[in-house]
Amino acid sequence: MKLKRKESDKAKFSFPAPIYYIAKLAQVLPSFADTLHSLETSKYGKRLDTIQVDRPIYVTGVARAGTTITLEMLSHHPEVGNHMYLHMVMPYIPHWIQQVADKTPLMLSPTERIHQDRMMVNRTSPEAVEEIFWQKYFENVLDESKSNIMGEEVRNPRFEMFYRDHIRKLLADQRASRYAAKNNYNVTRMKYLQKIFPDVKFIIVVRNPFDHIASLIKQDVIFSEVEREDPRLLDWTKVIGHREFGTGKVCINVGDTNLVKEIREHWSNKRLYVKGWAKYWASLYAHVYKTLEQDQKLAKSVLIVRYETLCEKPAATIDRIFEHAELDVTKFKQKQEYVESLRPPSYYSVQYTDEERNSIIEFAGPVAKHFDYDLT
Repeated sequence: MKLKRKESDKAKFSFPAPIYYIAKLAQVLPSFADTLHSLETSKYGKRLDTIQVDRPIYVTGVARAGTTITLEMLSHHPEVGNHMYLHMVMPYIPHWIQQVADKTPLMLSPTERIHQDRMMVNRTSPEAVEEIFWQKYFENVLDESKSNIMGEEVRNPRFEMFYRDHIRKLLADQRASRYAAKNNYNVTRMKYLQKIFPDVKFIIVVRNPFDHIASLIKQDVIFSEVEREDPRLLDWTKVIGHREFGTGKVCINVGDTNLVKEIREHWSNKRLYVKGWAKYWASLYAHVYKTLEQDQKLAKSVLIVRYETLCEKPAATIDRIFEHAELDVTKFKQKQEYVESLRPPSYYSVQYTDEERNSIIEFAGPVAKHFDYDLT
C-alpha cells in the first residue's frame, strides 16, 4: 500500500489552549457540566415547553463516507438547527457559548480542517458534537470489548431528559424547528434513537470500499503524524469523542468481539493493515443492512445515499435527501453551489497491492453488493 498526497504542508493541530482546557474541564468535572446545563435551561423557563423535537435528522455512516458534506448542506436550510465548531468548547450551554463567541474574534476566518480534505471551516461550521453527551451518560459507550449496539431495550431517563432539553435549547437559540446531527457512532444506536423520537429521519451515507478505505487510511496516517508532533490531539479526540483515527482510534463493536480483536491485530500488522479496514468497513455496513432488513419500521425512516451518486448526480440526490428529511428543498438557496462543486476527491490516492485489493474484494465485496457496488 502506497499513500500519495498532494499536500505540501503537514497538518497541524492548532486549537487555542484556553478552549482546549475549558472543554476538558467538563470532562474532568461532570457535575460542573450538569450545573451549567441546569442554570442555562432555567433561564428559558416555560419557553422550552413550547418547543417540540420534531422529526430530528441524523446523518450517519462510517467516517469519510460523505457524512460531513451532507450535514453541511442540511445546515444551510433555514429550518435546521445544528451543532457548530464553537459548541465543542462547552456544548452544555449553547446559548451562553454563542454569546461569548459573539464577543471574541476566535475562529472567524475559514481554515482547512486538520483532515486536509479541502473543507474550510470556521466557528459557525456544522460539526459532530453530541458524542460528548453519549460518552457522559452511557458508561463504556465506546468499549470495544462489548457490543455497542443500543436497541429499544435501552433505558436512560436522565440522558433522555437532558438530550431533549439540550436540543430544544439549540433550536430556540438558532430560531430553528428541526434538529440535524452527524454522528458516525449512531450506526449502532438507530433503534434507540427511534424509540426516543418515533418520527426520526436517518440519512446513511455509503461509499465504494476501494475509495472509502483509501480515505480512511489517509486520515489515519494524518492523525497519527499530528499526534506525534502534538500529543494534545490524542487527548482532544478523547474529550470530544472523535475516535475514528490515529493511535486512539476505537472500533465500533457490532456484536462480534472476536472480529474486533482480529481487526486490531490486522491494524498493527503493516501487511494486513488494509485487510483490517476491509473487515471493519464490512462489519459496520453489514450491521446496517441486516438491521434494516429485520426492522421495516426503522427502514422506512432511513435513506441510503451513495457518495458516488451524490457526486455524479448531485441535483437529483440533493432533492432525495431533502425530500426524505421532509424539508422544502426550494428553501435551500445554496443548492446550485453544491451541484456545481460536488466532485470525488482527486488530491490523494492509495495504490493497493494485489493482496490488499483481493482482501477488499473478499471481505467488503459481499456487503458492498447490498448497496449496488460490484467490486470485481
